[in-house]
Amino acid sequence: MKSFIFKSTLLIFTLMTTFLISGCLKGDFDAPPTNIPEIKDDQIITFDKMFEKLAVGKVTNIQEDKYLEGLIVADDKSGNFYKNLILHDTKGDKGITVSLDENELNALYPVGQIVYVALKDLAIGYFEGLPTLGINSGGTSVARIPAGLVRSVLIRSGRTAPVVPRKIAVTDLSSKHYNTLIELEGMQFETASSATTYADPTPADPQSVNHNVVNCQNQKLVLRNSGFASFAGQVVPSGNGKLVAVYSYYRSASQLFIRDTDDLTFTGERCSGTGGGGGITGDQIRIEALRSQFSGSPVTLTKGWVKGIVISDATNKNINGNNMTVQDGEFGIVLRFKAAINVPLGTEVKVGITSGSLSEFNNVLQVQNLENTNVEVLGAGNFITPKILTVAQIDVAKHESTLVKIENATLIGGTKLSDTGIKVKDGSGEMPLFTFATSTFGSLPLPTGSVSVTAIVSDFTTGKQLTLRNGSDISGGGPCDVNVANADCDGDGVANGQDCAPTNAAIFPGGPCNDGNAATVNDQYDAQCVCKGSAPGAGLNETFTGQAADKDIDLSGWANVAVKGNRKWQAKIFSGNTYAQATAFGTTAPADMETWLISPAINTATAGTLSFETAKAFYKHDGLTVWVTTNYTNDPGNTTWTQINAKVAGNADADNAFIPSGNVDLKSYGANVRVAFKYVGTQAANTTTYRVDNVVVK
Repeated sequence: MKSFIFKSTLLIFTLMTTFLISGCLKGDFDAPPTNIPEIKDDQIITFDKMFEKLAVGKVTNIQEDKYLEGLIVADDKSGNFYKNLILHDTKGDKGITVSLDENELNALYPVGQIVYVALKDLAIGYFEGLPTLGINSGGTSVARIPAGLVRSVLIRSGRTAPVVPRKIAVTDLSSKHYNTLIELEGMQFETASSATTYADPTPADPQSVNHNVVNCQNQKLVLRNSGFASFAGQVVPSGNGKLVAVYSYYRSASQLFIRDTDDLTFTGERCSGTGGGGGITGDQIRIEALRSQFSGSPVTLTKGWVKGIVISDATNKNINGNNMTVQDGEFGIVLRFKAAINVPLGTEVKVGITSGSLSEFNNVLQVQNLENTNVEVLGAGNFITPKILTVAQIDVAKHESTLVKIENATLIGGTKLSDTGIKVKDGSGEMPLFTFATSTFGSLPLPTGSVSVTAIVSDFTTGKQLTLRNGSDISGGGPCDVNVANADCDGDGVANGQDCAPTNAAIFPGGPCNDGNAATVNDQYDAQCVCKGSAPGAGLNETFTGQAADKDIDLSGWANVAVKGNRKWQAKIFSGNTYAQATAFGTTAPADMETWLISPAINTATAGTLSFETAKAFYKHDGLTVWVTTNYTNDPGNTTWTQINAKVAGNADADNAFIPSGNVDLKSYGANVRVAFKYVGTQAANTTTYRVDNVVVK
């Protein structure tokens, strides 16, 4: 597994030639102590004094040899803040965002630490409307402080303090609260279903998501979560309670950022009804009766609510994000909300339609302009049985926005589902089948042979059409080759190559594969489509995945031995990558350290080529060497070792950058060998930190 390598651009200021320093914050390497300069009280200014230089439309150089004294109230530990720290004034009530061109700032600057900020060469301005401290790069927006200057600008005081948010009401929030940690009572997510996650952590394209949070007076705020946050894929809580967040601003609107999910205590009952929306009033209106109110002109609805089963599937993105289709008996209708909504397929809902507009859009009847808060979830897992019809029997006047099924049909007009011109054809006729190219299944190949199609009857300016909800709406078809990765041989809407729950057992689970690990053979896909070996092989492929962060490495077949001192190789995790790390920094008595990480036995007759990666930081000495033995005695000190001549990260290499070892031929060392990574260091001087990852023998 590769670790990310973050590169920073060193910006050299003509007034800062005395600030040439080395080192950075990358990874979670232990850091040598920072010398705390003597900063007198008369050198410290309040945030209010600094804000006197803040001006709209420009970046202002501070140019004073002064310091801020700030308490860190939010850092980048969870990934929801990117290259920013949020500081509170220890001498006032203001806050500021400090923009730094560095990752994993929390390693040196965690929440609760008091720091001094050297202002002389910094600048203050707005970044997308938010007051921010950084540098002046000649533009109208504040730029990040270069990585090489971080430690000289942001000075640890050696002191900590409790971080206490300011309790405040939504109505009292104003621009003076930007960049401060606040606490709001009685809040809840406007939409909180079992499928509502904080953000979209899809590995290929993580997406940040804005959620509305509301109180029981229907006062709303936007809560923004990054797709890179460690909690992005977690489901949001459905209850009501306390919310702690940083009050922020972006371009034209205020917004909130949480530091992690501990900032939400939504364990209480939700507001009466649906969160105080006030739109579920009057009596139930059956969807059949609601549709009959439309006679060609828009109708403003004054009261009432509808109840039905959700037959649309927002998760698979073949519907406008603000729309939801519900069916009540044999009648259905599209409900359009003011903001995106994601209520799972099969959910029974009660929806207030007060102030909605009953009108047509592209010939489809819908209720527009609905409040998201006016949705009450009544239950889940209630699925509508589609009406079995032929193409000729489908009548938009009767069946619009309801679920139907066409059997013994074929799909024609293209090669993939989202192609323009795809049609469903049976013995009675044919009609268009619509699929967004941006849907999760639009790129799937068009099934061949006889199929059954389940779809929502829709309309368009050109006439009636069918809309799929997800890939499983098409079943049957063939012939289909289970070994073709992009085919969907069980008709569940998931291509064979990504199908983790296939109904056709011949597809992937149980099928042969290659997990790339020479240490295992007889590889097969398991029920989660993870390729795993079922028998030991002769090689090795160790990425340290699964090891607990900050704990001693504990791997089957491996030995982790402290020969001197009491510190061993430990597992560390950064940006999702796990690796082994050793360092003498911060050791207590005994001062000397020697620790060995030793591989299992390797049969070089079948797997004889070794490679690995190493990284270093805070260089003080060459503390890492690599060895091999054929007679390991379970005691490194009483074993005969031969040193391997392989590339190991050294002083000339960049901090944190993983350096490939190159290929090492192990066959020359013997038929049955073990490889060892030996780290030596001392408490006082020899404290270089080393990482090891991706140890492969094949």
